[in-house]
Amino acid sequence: MKRLIFIVMVIALLPVLVGAQANFSVEFYPSSIKVNNFSTASFDPFEPELQPVLTTLTISNTGTALVKIDLKLVLEWNNISLVETIFSSKDNRESWTLTNRDLITNEASTFFDFKYPNTNITVKDAIEKSPTLKSAVLAGYFPDGELKFKVWVREYSDTPWTNNIDLPDNEFTIKIRNAGNITLLSPGVPIGKTPALVSGFPLSFLWNSQLTDFNKYKLIIKEFPPGNPPSLNTVDRTGAVFYETPDGENENIGFAEFLPFTGGNYYTWKVTTALATEYNLIKQKTGNDNLSSNWYVFQFVDEESASTSISEFQTHLNMLQNNTLLNLYTEGYVPTGIVIIEDTAYSGQDAIELIDALQGQEISVELKD
Repeated sequence: MKRLIFIVMVIALLPVLVGAQANFSVEFYPSSIKVNNFSTASFDPFEPELQPVLTTLTISNTGTALVKIDLKLVLEWNNISLVETIFSSKDNRESWTLTNRDLITNEASTFFDFKYPNTNITVKDAIEKSPTLKSAVLAGYFPDGELKFKVWVREYSDTPWTNNIDLPDNEFTIKIRNAGNITLLSPGVPIGKTPALVSGFPLSFLWNSQLTDFNKYKLIIKEFPPGNPPSLNTVDRTGAVFYETPDGENENIGFAEFLPFTGGNYYTWKVTTALATEYNLIKQKTGNDNLSSNWYVFQFVDEESASTSISEFQTHLNMLQNNTLLNLYTEGYVPTGIVIIEDTAYSGQDAIELIDALQGQEISVELKD
């Protein structure tokens, strides 16, 4: 009878023993972000308080026992392990809330300390594992790729860490796609040079830029009257906005629409995109977090004026009496009306005056692609 009572008592205690255990939930929020630019200075482990807060890690003890925990962090770039360290909580708690400031640090945080003494996160050692990463980091930024925070949690233990696939885990990803530069191609020439003469409908606006899966490019065209051509010093604050990409629309690789250009007027244009950085995750329409091209400028002329201008330009070329030039005309070549000297383009009367200055001089003509 006594044996039976003992068995009953043990069975009665089992739910209590089984229930007094720790289980954990681990979650990053947000779980990922996208940026065009990410400075290495933003992840300085020696001054974590200066880091922008990019994500919050919440660890909850869903069990009945309050315990301390061990937290393992692995920082990867494009699947290359850069940092691996283990933290231990200072107290028994029901939950812990951390940010990236508590993870990329060489200091004890509010709730955690390094599990092993003399642990330091050293960027210098980490970047030696990838030549691409090293060259970019030394230049002050992270290259294109994915930077991942991977964490695992277990109940505090003095035993060495083992990679148990059953441990609660989560990860936070920073997707980096550097936007690079925006280089304008046509129509026109860089502001500050003699405006190119442009005609025809529609005009095709072309530029080079690095496409990403989340950048939106915006085209801005400004208009100036014939008597008030734009200059490098006035283009930003003068002129009327002639066309601007509507909100919500995107110009990724070019633009060609029938716009009502006026003959004789000057036009400038540029392309911009809002940058997402670690300090500006929500893109703004204005402000310093914009990537912008330089301005290009041209003067629009109608087809008849353009034809007359080219004809006049060719007449002055003929006056040079150069046989090579004359033979090119018979082969079907037509002058553009632009003279380029040391990377500066001249058109209109400026170009004609430069051609006239060559009269009476010995010149050679070479055909290039």
